[in-house]
Amino acid sequence: MKNIYKYCLTGLILVGLAACEKDFLDETPQGSLAPETFYKTAQDLTLAEAALAVTLNGAFNQPVSPYYAGDDLTSKRSGNKIDFSDFDVFHANSSNSRMTGWWNYFYGTIKSANGLIENHGKATEATEEQRSHAAGMGYFMRAFSYFYLTRTWGEVPMPTQVMVDNNRPNAPVSDIYSLIVTDLQQAEQLLPDHWTGNARQNNVDIFPTRGSAKALLANVYLTMAGWPLKQTDKYALAAAKAKEVMEGKATWGYGLLADFGDLWKIENKINQEAVFACYYSNDVSAWNWENGNMMGPNPFAPDFEEGGWDDGFGEIAFYENFPEGPRKAATYQEEYFVKHDPDNVIGWQETLTKHPYFLKYRDDQSYDWTTHTANDWWGSATTYVIRYSEVLLTYAEAQAMSAGADQTAYDAVNEVRSRAGLEDLTPGLSPSAFRDAVLAERGWEFAAEVGIRWFDLVRTETVAKATALRDGSEVTLLSQPSDVDHTYYWAPRPEYK
Repeated sequence: MKNIYKYCLTGLILVGLAACEKDFLDETPQGSLAPETFYKTAQDLTLAEAALAVTLNGAFNQPVSPYYAGDDLTSKRSGNKIDFSDFDVFHANSSNSRMTGWWNYFYGTIKSANGLIENHGKATEATEEQRSHAAGMGYFMRAFSYFYLTRTWGEVPMPTQVMVDNNRPNAPVSDIYSLIVTDLQQAEQLLPDHWTGNARQNNVDIFPTRGSAKALLANVYLTMAGWPLKQTDKYALAAAKAKEVMEGKATWGYGLLADFGDLWKIENKINQEAVFACYYSNDVSAWNWENGNMMGPNPFAPDFEEGGWDDGFGEIAFYENFPEGPRKAATYQEEYFVKHDPDNVIGWQETLTKHPYFLKYRDDQSYDWTTHTANDWWGSATTYVIRYSEVLLTYAEAQAMSAGADQTAYDAVNEVRSRAGLEDLTPGLSPSAFRDAVLAERGWEFAAEVGIRWFDLVRTETVAKATALRDGSEVTLLSQPSDVDHTYYWAPRPEYK
């Protein structure tokens, strides 16, 4: 595979402490520094940790096309939205420009993580604890990146050293998961329960912690239990690891916000529900691309009515199956101001696209709610990668599939449903019926969030099943996925010259 690091950080690029908040932006960029001269002090490790976080930020600060293949999200088939739509209609190719960002940033993160893992021990002027925390972050970020890479593309190159080998073959999926698990087990041991300084703000850890590693490992085990590995013994491991996070939530400060809608308010951009997230600040120049967020307010706002970009909107069948309540009201826009006129209000059925739009990513410092006007495309909203609600639902599903849907499994899913304004699940469900209910719950809870719904459909081999429910008014599919042959389950790998 040629040039898998193209457009990525080469070596250790010090972009300052810009990973998460404005306070991280005090350091002047220093360019690319050699490991033998750079790794000496605790400050060097801090800068390397921040560089890792900044690189990963780039993977989640704009919509990405592969997860449009899920049944929650669609786009119009025209203009520069074609690359989104190509995944939606199962017609994507390896030159899809809205896909390569993930590939680039994940491999950029891996390269920097490999450098930190290899060289953290050279920081002799740092304490052993500081070196351990740095290594833990390296292992976590490498595991996280490979998790997204293999779920998206299947077999991919798996470098574990800084040195670039452009002819490295693709690794088997099983080998990639073995590395992911080993890395996360290392991260569990090495990461702190809490960070200090600017890496902890508003009593929330900006960098991943031991709790983050446990939560990610639970997600990994849950995925390994499904397609393509189908290692069903991993259900028990997923349940056990998620339970550790639930039982230790006070240690890491995790919990659900009382109101689902509060998650998406810009003033709550740092909150207790974030087990792992990417943080941004639009006070930083847009030329520092990874520091700001472009997920809102424009991409999921209607173009004709409110001047948005029409990058994506909700699939109708999924929307209509979404239970009414405060969660749905906070997920989808209900009122649209034609040409920003609050006296000219229509519903989604009257919009030009005749689709419901997502409200989740709309709020930002620049957004004017009185007229539904975005005054800046460059945002500061947080992108949640793992929320505590996902820990609860991972536990519920894994517990049911490994030991049966006991009361603890019901309690976990019902905690999420209660906040959504829904009644408790019907007691006495079979493990498979309970799992299906939890999968539906995950879809509603994480609609249009970082590919969660798409990856759920893939691991449960239900892509074609979900696609069959597609509303007849949607863009016509150009190809048909298969849950038997797993056609279109993996994205085409990017091509490079």
